[in-house]
Amino acid sequence: MSFHVSHVFFCLISEAKAIAKSTNSIHRLNMSARKLIVISDTHLGTTEGDSEELLCFIDSLSPDQTELLFLGDLFHIWAGPEKYRTAIVRHFMEKLFEFRDNGGIAHLIAGNRDAFLPEKQGDKLNDLYPFHRIALNVLELSLEGGKLIAVHGDTINSKDKQYLRWRALIRSRPFRWSFNLIPAKRVKKILLMLEENLKKTNMAFRSEFPEEEWQVFLDNIRSIHNPKLLIAGHYHPQKAKVYQLGNMTSLIIPAWCENRTVLEIEQDMTYSFKATS
Repeated sequence: MSFHVSHVFFCLISEAKAIAKSTNSIHRLNMSARKLIVISDTHLGTTEGDSEELLCFIDSLSPDQTELLFLGDLFHIWAGPEKYRTAIVRHFMEKLFEFRDNGGIAHLIAGNRDAFLPEKQGDKLNDLYPFHRIALNVLELSLEGGKLIAVHGDTINSKDKQYLRWRALIRSRPFRWSFNLIPAKRVKKILLMLEENLKKTNMAFRSEFPEEEWQVFLDNIRSIHNPKLLIAGHYHPQKAKVYQLGNMTSLIIPAWCENRTVLEIEQDMTYSFKATS
């Protein structure tokens, strides 16, 4: 292995560890006086009609009274730039643009199935994506009742080094640059192949929830940011897992793709789960 390749590989591993153990790259937002609806792990495109089902729920909301937060893994597999978008992705994005045009606000946190999302925010982002903010790691929201921290959750288990290396690799600029040279039709197939191969590895890290690593993560979040509410997805629990550490409540919320529920958070930080169908 050449020095250059070794150096890049070392940087990727270091980046993965840093993301897993800290809260770098935080996007901070002051929420408007709206209800926050959190939708986690939709994996749209997994089953026939799932995208339309979720859009029917979104259509039932009052855009000017609602703020949506997609907690990652929006599609089964997704490369963000427009040239890679499938018909399902394009249609869903068009409907979210309509939601935004009618006064709605939506945010996205990148999950492990969301690739090549923009690192920079601004007017260009708003032209290409229907989201007010896209957070690659951590999103911080200020509500009337206090501070909320939201993460996808895929970096919590810092012992799963193979996954963290893969995550750092696909988010690296050299990887993104190389994919730009590949015809768009082949990109999705390659991403699906990579994801399928990854799914067959490290089963020991997937068979049960990493309680020890989660407690370390909670301690870090509380000591650095001390939010009133912390929310994460990724692990697809059948029922929400609720933890209390001092004045901080932490939730790992169920995946929409499996139980069709969302998390509703009021401005005073009270919360409840609601079925969408």
